Amino acid sequence: MLMMRKLIAVIVGCCVVVLSVACGGDTDGAKSGGHNHGGKDAFNTSLVSDDVIANVTVDPAKTGKVELHMEFTPPGGSLLQVTSVVGNLIPSDNALSTIILWFEKDGSNHFHFDVSVPTPGTWTLEFDATLEDGSTALYTTPVTFES
Repeated sequence: MLMMRKLIAVIVGCCVVVLSVACGGDTDGAKSGGHNHGGKDAFNTSLVSDDVIANVTVDPAKTGKVELHMEFTPPGGSLLQVTSVVGNLIPSDNALSTIILWFEKDGSNHFHFDVSVPTPGTWTLEFDATLEDGSTALYTTPVTFES
């Protein structure tokens, strides 16, 4: 009977470890939610427009050189392709200029753009994704850049 209790305790302990790992027991991660890519100073979010999910990473979310990366999931999975992405990075300070973004395609529904963010603060990232059927999806999210 004692041996059976020890066996059950070991099995329960193993289940707790497996569930902790499988359910994402790690609390460290990038800012925001949705998905977690980039370094420790990255901003991540998942946005939805017209049933098209855009997973966005801004790495790092600091002034200076920044990479904007996007991965799209259209309705019906990856069979429907996003063909182009254009957008703007709009400062909250009207004295600064809006930065125009022409994203480069990295692969199936993956796009990136390298940009230099001149000042800290909350900027608005807005972008249009054009799908191969000609439809577009518009996204907007605030991004806070630190110095």
